[in-house]
Amino acid sequence: MRYLSLLFFGAFSAQATVYKCETNGAVEFSQFPCAKDAEAVDMRPVGTALSGTPGEFRQQVDAVKRKSRFVEFQIAKLEQEKTLLLEELKAEQYKLRRSFPRAEEVAAIAQKIERTEQRYAERISTERATLRGLQAQAVSLERQYAQAGN
Repeated sequence: MRYLSLLFFGAFSAQATVYKCETNGAVEFSQFPCAKDAEAVDMRPVGTALSGTPGEFRQQVDAVKRKSRFVEFQIAKLEQEKTLLLEELKAEQYKLRRSFPRAEEVAAIAQKIERTEQRYAERISTERATLRGLQAQAVSLERQYAQAGN
């Protein structure tokens, strides 16, 4: 069943060209050229089969690399947020300990620190997995292009 669905979707990804026409100020999209000046638009998602020209390939690779840089930025931002928040919580914990707190208060702040560390670790881990996927996609696209060029 899984292979059947791959064949099904693969057949449609090869026919991803759509034509864009502008008639009387209205934009129209169609499977077939709707006017003499119809512009062919490639509607395939990034990372699918190459259409042929080096420029189109380069656009696909650049799009994946831009996404990768954005995810790297997100990871750095999450790590910075985590550090700042943990510093605040630890400072609060230090102040609390100096004021002869009850055991419940100390345990509550320790739990808060632990939950914060876990939450950010999960979010950062998810972003890193996304980044690895994008990097693998870029490598795959580059290999596809190298094979198509030979």
